[in-house]
Amino acid sequence: MRETLVYIGLGSNEGDRRAQLDRAVVRLGGVPGVRVLRASTWHENAFVGDGPPQGAFLNGVAELRTTLPPHALLGVLKAIEAEAGRSLPAPRHHPRPLDLDLLLYGDATIDTRDLRVPHPRWHERAFVIEPLRELGLAIDALPRWPRPPAIEVAAGFAALCSTWHAGGAVVGLVPTMGALHAGHTSLLHRARSECDRVAATIFVNPLQFGPGEDFAAYPRDLARDLQLCADAGVDAVFTPAVAAMYEPDFCSHVGVGAAAEGMEGGLRPGHFAGVATVVARLLALARPQRAYFGEKDAQQLAVIRRLVRDLGFPTAVVPCPIVREPDGLAMSSRNVYLDAADRSASTVLFRALSSARHAFARGERDREALVQRVRAVVATEPRAALDYVELRREIDLQPLPPGPVDGGRLLVAARFLGGARPVRLLDNLSLTDPAQP
Repeated sequence: MRETLVYIGLGSNEGDRRAQLDRAVVRLGGVPGVRVLRASTWHENAFVGDGPPQGAFLNGVAELRTTLPPHALLGVLKAIEAEAGRSLPAPRHHPRPLDLDLLLYGDATIDTRDLRVPHPRWHERAFVIEPLRELGLAIDALPRWPRPPAIEVAAGFAALCSTWHAGGAVVGLVPTMGALHAGHTSLLHRARSECDRVAATIFVNPLQFGPGEDFAAYPRDLARDLQLCADAGVDAVFTPAVAAMYEPDFCSHVGVGAAAEGMEGGLRPGHFAGVATVVARLLALARPQRAYFGEKDAQQLAVIRRLVRDLGFPTAVVPCPIVREPDGLAMSSRNVYLDAADRSASTVLFRALSSARHAFARGERDREALVQRVRAVVATEPRAALDYVELRREIDLQPLPPGPVDGGRLLVAARFLGGARPVRLLDNLSLTDPAQP
């Protein structure tokens, strides 16, 4: 059978590290269908990663030829790790007696849940690069995992996600409209930590903008967004044009019910139908097991939860906390429109919500009194024009009856009118969530 040239990364930071690595090379050489050609010397390296404090590694690379298919070779590597005392499945970035990574398998590209070749980060790790150089390889000539592809065609995006599913991967989806900031990247990092593959989407959806709204002027910076996605470890980015999402004869729209009533739904007729339609289309294309949405757009989150429930999408909707500036302003792509004075004034929303939350913590339970406290604080800022304040039920944002409440979520929207263009900002705060400030 034809042999394939393969490179294996070896590492150990528990027990007799040198003996573990030496035994692994000998053990590899004894596997039928595997010939070990040579191994680098062992290099001492400090731990790299976000795991618990731990000792330094010994690392190196082995060069071998094999007739084993890639996944069969992976099984051999896992068996040798287990023989060395490593418990599998092992937590990420924890100490280990032996770690064996399939770095390169000829010039093959493999993308399944259990195996990605070339190893996506081999070229970022000095403890891999130096042993490869020692073996005489030209680093720049070796294959690398491609940067996250920017896919513009819906069928291509669906096909890639289908490939991931066929490989057994848990797929996470992070829908965005671009102009990414730290709030978005927190979603990307959360998805990266919980899923085998992460797809982000960047699409400014015209269906959710009404007449006179800022669709044409919505901030766009695709090159920067793609770099942020790459930095966060995203596996693919879907960046369709409007025509790729909605063909000229597109006519299927998703209606929404009580979750879309009032607040943004009252001020922006048709907005949430547009949101529901684009999210349903993205879920149908990607079929993710998990989809990540920020809690800043709390009513949108409630609409999406209802959509997934009613239409039976096999997707877990994962809410992610609001990311704030140091002064409390909730991060939003539209914050870039604020002039200096309005930027300073915009903190009134968080101060107003926090005032009501503090009152609740001190014993205030009357719904209207809590709402009025938010209104009173916003009224102290002349640059803010209040659109609404609401106190809604936490889980689904349905209205709460007058009188005492035992919790809930306060939601506020206001326009800041002092700059060259009006800027609408939203914010919300749970009365009882201890994780919120």
